[in-house]
Amino acid sequence: MITFIAHVPVNPDNGPAFEEIMTYVSTKTRENEPGVLYYAFAKSVKVPNTYVVIEVYRDPAAQAAHMQTEWVKSSIPKTMRLYEGKIDIKQYVSPGAEPIPADHLTMA
Repeated sequence: MITFIAHVPVNPDNGPAFEEIMTYVSTKTRENEPGVLYYAFAKSVKVPNTYVVIEVYRDPAAQAAHMQTEWVKSSIPKTMRLYEGKIDIKQYVSPGAEPIPADHLTMA
């Protein structure tokens, strides 16, 4: 398995728009991508206007397929306008799994 955990700072005025987009992407992903084992987001209780996005993929092919979906491709430019600051993305792999190279990640 390959897991990404991203901490996303969002402009205070853009929280509702970010949540709407991420709800759409999360729903489409869970309904249509069996190779995505977990995909969700949540808002920080302690750090204002910061969200965490957690993505768990079965393998690199599932992550690559996810990045090519209509809902991801259309959401990236929309969410990029909502950020305030730098996104912190960490990648974790299960023993024996190969990591996704950084040059294959759209937002890393």
